[in-house]
Amino acid sequence: MAGRLLDAVTKLLAELCGWLLLIVMSLIVIDLVSRAMSTPIYGVSESAMFVMIAIVYLGLPYAEKMQAHVRVELVLDNLPPQVAAVVDLVMYVLVAATMLIVLYAVGLNALGSYEGRQAIAGPTPLLIWPVKFVMVTALALFVVRIFINLVHAVRAVIGAETPRYGGS
Repeated sequence: MAGRLLDAVTKLLAELCGWLLLIVMSLIVIDLVSRAMSTPIYGVSESAMFVMIAIVYLGLPYAEKMQAHVRVELVLDNLPPQVAAVVDLVMYVLVAATMLIVLYAVGLNALGSYEGRQAIAGPTPLLIWPVKFVMVTALALFVVRIFINLVHAVRAVIGAETPRYGGS
């Protein structure tokens, strides 16, 4: 049940990224047109930047689900399946540890941003903390996905699942 809910949320976020990309394109066009007419609209480029940050982070869980991140499969594919499974497991342990540290650091940064009411200065200050909490939420989902893949990697090493890599 929880797995299906996570899959649904991950897919929804991936689709949301596509729609947010349209918003970014619209904001950039609006910014270009308003500047060409010598009436720039304050905050449009900053808003586009915030949306781009959201797109990058919200897409991470789906990329992890689809195993679409950059990895050196050339090496894994040329190892014996059991050795490739162990290398994959070690990689996931390192990634999980690293991303837990990143999640912790980004969480502290977001909390500090919220407490300090951090904003981009201007006629109407643009608060930064909402986009930072989007980053925290997306990173948390990403970490959950990493741990799911870590469990699959453990199962491949102990022989409960077929290793995804290897073949020589």
